[in-house]
Amino acid sequence: MGQTLSEPVTEKHTTVLSRDKKFWVGLSDMQGWRISMEDSHSVHLYLPPPGGEPAKPSQEEIPQQPAGSTVTNDSTGVDGNALFGVFDGHGGSTVAKFTGTTIHKRLAELDSYQSGDYETALKEAFLKTDEDLRADPNFFNDPSGCTAVVGLITQDGRIIVANSGDSRSVLGYQGVAKAMSNDHKPTNKEETARITSAGGFVEFGRVNGNLALSRAIGDFEFKQNFSLDAEKQIVTADPEIITHKIDSEEEFLVLACDGIWDCLSSQQVVDIVRRAVANGDDLGKICEDLMVKCLATDSETGGIGCDNMTVVVVALLNGRTPEEWRQWVKERVENKVGHDTPESVPDIFGQNQGGSNAGGFGGGFGGAGFRIAGAGGLQNLNLSSILGASGISFRPPEDSDDEEDDGELHIIGGDEGAEGSKISVVDEEEEDADYLDDKGIKKGTKPVDVTDKLDSLPEKSKRGSVQLVDDDGDSTMDSGEESDDTTTGTEGQGSSSTKPPAFTSIGSPNVPSHKELLPLNSRIADASPQEQLKRDPEGDEASGAVKVEGLMDTSENPLRL
Repeated sequence: MGQTLSEPVTEKHTTVLSRDKKFWVGLSDMQGWRISMEDSHSVHLYLPPPGGEPAKPSQEEIPQQPAGSTVTNDSTGVDGNALFGVFDGHGGSTVAKFTGTTIHKRLAELDSYQSGDYETALKEAFLKTDEDLRADPNFFNDPSGCTAVVGLITQDGRIIVANSGDSRSVLGYQGVAKAMSNDHKPTNKEETARITSAGGFVEFGRVNGNLALSRAIGDFEFKQNFSLDAEKQIVTADPEIITHKIDSEEEFLVLACDGIWDCLSSQQVVDIVRRAVANGDDLGKICEDLMVKCLATDSETGGIGCDNMTVVVVALLNGRTPEEWRQWVKERVENKVGHDTPESVPDIFGQNQGGSNAGGFGGGFGGAGFRIAGAGGLQNLNLSSILGASGISFRPPEDSDDEEDDGELHIIGGDEGAEGSKISVVDEEEEDADYLDDKGIKKGTKPVDVTDKLDSLPEKSKRGSVQLVDDDGDSTMDSGEESDDTTTGTEGQGSSSTKPPAFTSIGSPNVPSHKELLPLNSRIADASPQEQLKRDPEGDEASGAVKVEGLMDTSENPLRL
């Protein structure tokens, strides 16, 4: 994972715009936990079609976009193509910003685009953008790169998506998530074959043990084999292209970076968007809610939920106004047309989770938490609620108020009078309770405190034999006679304390007594000290090597002419 902040940056840059009765678009981005924003986007509701008139700036007021991102709605009232792109940077933001501000221009200028061969044009746009970066002196030493997912909706009723990397595009078709791109990971069979053929390797799921994706614009460190074509390099910008023919059952198109897809599946995203539209939410709010749902509650989740986030949702109006389209989607959800959209999607990081989980742990530390047996029965406790702000304090054996507070676990930093500030250890007589050990929940495996009965044992038994329960709880281990020689006091006497030790180390070596150590100490005292190494000073006389070479480098002789 990348470097993270102590607190997330939750400021969102949101834009909502529409074009006639063709598109209604919502987009938003958020920096999140990362130390910088490395995403960019490119949304253009009008690209001149082949032979069409050039774009004319629109009078519509569009919010100022972050650096490296572009949004336009030119030539209002004129039919044309539309382009939507999301670019997720890594190792820096320069490549993502360059791509976000230039790729739409590069695409519209290509001969293949002007001839209507859009699939070829998208491939050329990706590869030529890569070439432009390599040829620009400003990027000679730039190590950054970016993924790219670009959707082109054409006049002839096609949705064409080109993708390099692990950003993703999904089409909501009758409520079903239809994949419009595939994630390019080094562990994919086809990607691994290309990487190894070009001289690279895959280690720890990364290209050469470094890059977590196998296709990207930039990343020229992995494009150094000049005997190979651009498509065959270890990491390539060559996009995978998927085309869908519009048939009026499409509801919306979603493009987003992996900050979203690492947390939610494609179907979950479609469910969230579809349900929110049916509830009357604005597309901008839907994008923001998606990002908030995918934002981790802290930065200790291994990178999940800590990435930059960018979301673009494109409503395919098909001749409807935005309000008519929203009502159409609502009726389809209520009538269960296509996929039965759930009322909600479970929280990712357990913000609203509660209730019992009889199976054990509830989704790790962020789930329902640990199950603790107490006086009130089994309880679900989140780790953070147990530890509080500072940790756990255990009462030592010498505490004078053992009888008063015996069996209680105290939380540092918690309110002593507040509910939940103490956790009672399970009563010994609760035979049917579940107990938590290192193997999970086991029924009837009762923890036993063997020190409680030491006072009632004979003196020899105290020293020699203690019954221990093994990890499984189904057998006992006898320390046997081997521990008879181990004492905590002087020879032949017990410990000076009448209380048992606070802890016992199983398997520790026997400790010799003081008398046994006396002969060894006397031998050490009588031994003569060993002579230490000495170094004789050589004085100021130059060594033989210096005499041979001369006392001064003659090239630096001040008398030399």
